[in-house]
Amino acid sequence: RAAIERLRGLPGTEVRITLQRDGDKETHEIAITRAIIKVPSVLGDTLNSDGSWQYFLKDHPSIGYIRLTTFGEHTVDELRSALKSLPKQEVKGLILDLRSNAGGLLTAAIEVSDMFIGDGAIVSTRGRGGAVQSVEMATEKIEIDEDLPMAVLINGFSASASEIVSACLQDHQRAVLVGERTWG
Repeated sequence: RAAIERLRGLPGTEVRITLQRDGDKETHEIAITRAIIKVPSVLGDTLNSDGSWQYFLKDHPSIGYIRLTTFGEHTVDELRSALKSLPKQEVKGLILDLRSNAGGLLTAAIEVSDMFIGDGAIVSTRGRGGAVQSVEMATEKIEIDEDLPMAVLINGFSASASEIVSACLQDHQRAVLVGERTWG
């Protein structure tokens, strides 16, 4: 934790660190320029040589594959872009991988769910005693053909926003859930 605090600073500023490699008695000092590192939340099956993702299975190119690692500020735009990259005439099914996705922003989960269903409730919140406090409804902004078969992969580390999306898609009979019981 102390090392992290020492490495943090304004982007563009330099920090010097000293390294010692296994089996080496000498230390080496290097300079690192601080920067904001953007970590994508939407991944594909394989990484292309240019750093972009391939959003269908290498061994089964008619199956789209998209992994959401978190539900963050840019997830919706990243997912929309990934879905647009799938060649519609060639894709016969889609796998949405939410395994080990611990969640994130509720708004992102609602918007992701809305990409796949055309109407109905996405999620509702209830207060004490079970009284409904709010209901988030789908719009008609479907990003991918509703007839395209879909599977959602989940596991014991899928939680929060992942559970909202997977439950919504299952409740609307939009996707089949595959895996194990989620965190909650």
